[in-house]
Amino acid sequence: MLRSCRLVLAVMAQCLAVWLLASPALAANRVALIVGNSRYLNTPTLDNPANDAGDVAEALKGLGFNVTLRLDATKRQLDASLAQFARDARTADAALFYYAGHGMQFQGRNYLMPVDAELQDEVSLRYEMSSIDDVKAALQESSGVKILVLDSCRNNPLATRFTRSISQSTRDIPKVQGFARPDRVNGMVIVFATQADEVAADGVGRNSPFSDAFLRELKTPGLEVGTLFRRVEDDVFAATDGRQSPEMSISMVPEYYLNTADTDQMVWARIRENSDAGALKEFIARFPSSFYTPDARARLDLIERQQQAATEVGKADASAQSAAAAADRLKAQQADLEKAAADARAHEQKAAADAQNAATEAGRLKTQQAALEKALADAKAREERADAGAQGAAAEAERLKQQQADLQKAAAEARAREQGADANAQTAAAEADRLKRQQAELEKAVADAHAREQELAAKLAAAEAEKAKLAAQTVKADDKQPDGAAAPSAKPTVVADLSATEPASRAIDPLPQIRVELKRLGCYDGADLDWNAAPMKSAVAKYVRYANLADAAAAPDQTLLDDMKKRRSGLCPPECGAREMLSGGKCVAKTCGHGEVLAASGACVRTASAARAAAPKAAAPAPAKGKGGGHCFSFNGNEYCE
Repeated sequence: MLRSCRLVLAVMAQCLAVWLLASPALAANRVALIVGNSRYLNTPTLDNPANDAGDVAEALKGLGFNVTLRLDATKRQLDASLAQFARDARTADAALFYYAGHGMQFQGRNYLMPVDAELQDEVSLRYEMSSIDDVKAALQESSGVKILVLDSCRNNPLATRFTRSISQSTRDIPKVQGFARPDRVNGMVIVFATQADEVAADGVGRNSPFSDAFLRELKTPGLEVGTLFRRVEDDVFAATDGRQSPEMSISMVPEYYLNTADTDQMVWARIRENSDAGALKEFIARFPSSFYTPDARARLDLIERQQQAATEVGKADASAQSAAAAADRLKAQQADLEKAAADARAHEQKAAADAQNAATEAGRLKTQQAALEKALADAKAREERADAGAQGAAAEAERLKQQQADLQKAAAEARAREQGADANAQTAAAEADRLKRQQAELEKAVADAHAREQELAAKLAAAEAEKAKLAAQTVKADDKQPDGAAAPSAKPTVVADLSATEPASRAIDPLPQIRVELKRLGCYDGADLDWNAAPMKSAVAKYVRYANLADAAAAPDQTLLDDMKKRRSGLCPPECGAREMLSGGKCVAKTCGHGEVLAASGACVRTASAARAAAPKAAAPAPAKGKGGGHCFSFNGNEYCE
């Protein structure tokens, strides 16, 4: 363990040292003079030097150099720029001179060609051209790294004319095309676009082959200067099919980097344990082809999924709170409905009592009417036996008529009371039906809320599972390293960081999901989360009964939850009341036929009027004919004649 800690500290110290050396913020003062000559007065214009110089100047500015750019410089301007460059180099830790344009050699010395140069003879060479020795002298003013880059070996017509003028006077053809091999200078890097005595290509694109390769390699961070120019040499050789090969001279130069920007490995070492999605996106955009980019994408995807899971949990909590509030509101409404239903039942019972009283009164009137009919029959018999008592019978008939009128009036009043009782019973039944429909709508709303709660719980469980899966994938992705590289020491920290977000999911109380499962199984329709509450205990007992378990669970746990998840929905059938019946898996209110009402016991009973209407009527006897011209009258639906 101690050895591993020491190894980790050593690696961290090495990374810190590399970062301190390579950080642009800590880079030393670096100066550069960039010259590009294209528009010569006495030779055709070159296509690329101005482009090469401008592009190199911009690239070096981006790398932290203080750059002076001179395009189409005359001899006077070039000398003045070199003088100022020498002054700037005295306080610089690194100095770089880059030239693109015509150049030549004469008698082993190399020269740069200003745009106003006119070569007539050997004397004019010294005053019309700029010696590279003067450039070296300006670079020597710097106490740091000195870099001389010359992309100036194009075919030079002015040098050719100079050669002809010299050969005519001396009959000797001097070597002027290309540069002579330079002398080695301690602490200086000298790079020619091509080999000594050779001519470099100007190029057919925007830049020459050499400058194009130089610009491309400058974009790669962490390349030591020697490695950078060796890669430039390989690029130029490949681009020209071997026709041009740059030449480099390095003498006593310490390890130095032109592009001190962080490499992908350095940046990844800093941000791999970071939870900042913006830093990971910036890394992917900056290093799209890096070896570490897949790990960065996996890390970014994990962070975004964790944020999304947190958002979903927040939404689930808000929805659960809304569902709880809705359930409380529905409970209050249900209590109001139950009170209204109780009132309706009281009204219904009163109406039933009134109907019973009306039926009793109607029975009494019927008994009285039967007695009256018997009395009338007796009177008729006496009337037939004694004609002499006809007048008495008539008087008796008048008395009976009056009594019948009284009885009819009493029957009418009884029927009115009975109709009122029927109307009250119908009103109570209609109110009960309305309350049942409203209660059914509320129960449907509660069921929908329960369904949403189950869906949210399922989403939460899926999000937790996905988070665990992504955590495992991230750990696996962190194990991948380049060939030959040691496993990153920060890997345990990544695992710890991911696991820091896990305990909440492992410590989730199973009771909310047990309640969801009880609702799905049809054993519970409440919103209480108290395990010891009577509704919850009743729901668990019902589940144990219908699931054929030995006994109820003593406390909510994962075993009980797992057993519930294996059960089919609707395990517990609805238990309906006396006035309800099971239909389509739900308790619905019972209905009665025409002329019937639903009693509290759940039985359908006929109203008094319906029972009376259903009773068979006695056949009316044939009217009796009197002996003489008597008159006939009606009584209780029958015809009587004197």
